[in-house]
Amino acid sequence: MLKEVNHRVKNSLQVVSGMLYLQASATGDPALSDRLNEASTRISTVGRAYERLAYNADYESIGLASYLREVIGDLETAVTPCKVQLEAPEEIQFAADRAILVALIINELVLNAGKHAYPNSSGGSIWVRVVRTKKDLVQISIRDEGVGLPAGFDPSTSKRLGSRLINALAKQLGAELTRPVSAIGTSFMLLIPLDSTTRN
Repeated sequence: MLKEVNHRVKNSLQVVSGMLYLQASATGDPALSDRLNEASTRISTVGRAYERLAYNADYESIGLASYLREVIGDLETAVTPCKVQLEAPEEIQFAADRAILVALIINELVLNAGKHAYPNSSGGSIWVRVVRTKKDLVQISIRDEGVGLPAGFDPSTSKRLGSRLINALAKQLGAELTRPVSAIGTSFMLLIPLDSTTRN
């Protein structure tokens, strides 16, 4: 029965995501179109998790690398002409509800990079790396080689929706979000406890 519920939730979220995408294509306002596309990718990100749960023998956890590969595949359309490259050398079993939060953070950071990193070119690369650094920690990095963040911009105190969402989700995960110094472009690092009872 739980598998059937997950399947129905997945289908419903796909319908909503598709409707938002169609509405974004139909509107004549570029700014509104961007907002609708962002909402569509967020819903699609959640739907992808339920899709994996619907066909997974384990109803509580999913393979994080496989899930993120699907999420990033969906994102590539939204950040065209940028290319997103995922490096995930091993599968990591992760609680499904927490995996959704991780994917939403990646969704926001990749969308931001796709929108702002390469404004004066025909696109560039965005790299996402997912590794298990210790038995109880997962490290995720998202970086680009674009123009970098505006002078004085601090994502941790920004009032923009994307930044507020990232900070709130990281806090909910009990994760540490940092911005390592980069010679070129922008880099973010997320250190996440493997489960909600672990603290780094």
